[in-house]
Amino acid sequence: MSPSSPRVACIVTAWLLCTSPAVQAVDEERDSDVDGLSDIEEVREYNTDPQLPDTDTDGLDDGREINEFFTHPRLPDSDNDGFLDGVEVRHGSDPLDAEDRPRSPDLDGDGISNRDERTLYGSDPQRSDGDFDGLGDRLEIERYFTDPTQVDSDGDGFWDGEEVDAGTDPADPQSRPAGRP
Repeated sequence: MSPSSPRVACIVTAWLLCTSPAVQAVDEERDSDVDGLSDIEEVREYNTDPQLPDTDTDGLDDGREINEFFTHPRLPDSDNDGFLDGVEVRHGSDPLDAEDRPRSPDLDGDGISNRDERTLYGSDPQRSDGDFDGLGDRLEIERYFTDPTQVDSDGDGFWDGEEVDAGTDPADPQSRPAGRP
């Protein structure tokens, strides 16, 4: 490849743009996931994901964990007491004090008791969508009759929430989103 080829010129131009102070200033301010931390802070200082507002999926955005509650943005349970930081904050207990635990018969607020979620359904009583399929546990149990612990209850290759959004039945393997095998 010759130094005057378009590809070399493109690489040199990209390098110049990436190293220019104006571009660096803009990048230092970018907050792609809108969690209150710049992308550079997330990568360099906290080792969190700049594309996910809640890296540890505990219910608190990374920025709030660092700047407001002083919890660990990569540990879902900063005080190791068995309760997610977000659940503790929502229920008024201290996410940094293992002795201060939330007292609620429905920790995730989905209308299903903690006991029923654990004993009857095997779902996570601290997460209203325990399998992260885009369909809340209560809807899976009471309306769609799907498994709140499985992202694809009917095994057809489509997540339950995806099927509901497409207007198909997440409990029927023959019912699939249109235009997809």
